[in-house]
Amino acid sequence: MFELEALLLGLEPVTALTVGVGALLVAPVVGAIDSMTGGNVSDGARTAAKTGLVWAFEAFDKVQHTVAEASESVQDLIAEAKSEMTDSKNGSEDPAPREVTIG
Repeated sequence: MFELEALLLGLEPVTALTVGVGALLVAPVVGAIDSMTGGNVSDGARTAAKTGLVWAFEAFDKVQHTVAEASESVQDLIAEAKSEMTDSKNGSEDPAPREVTIG
């Protein structure tokens, strides 16, 4: 569905760097715990991590969709306000139709 590289490309460089450093710091700890338990943690941790990533990606998609819709609504509202402001400066709310000759 998603690749880590594609996820990190949308982030600010500092955030991407923080994620990378965090992964480097957590990897030895997980490896040590896994070796102490005889490898039983690997499958359960992998499944839990995968489920967590799926939830995070779904939440990210929903937030991104919501923000895009809100941004579009605000832009429409701004355009309408500018249009009304321009109409009120021209002195009429509903200008009279003009005759146009094409020929």
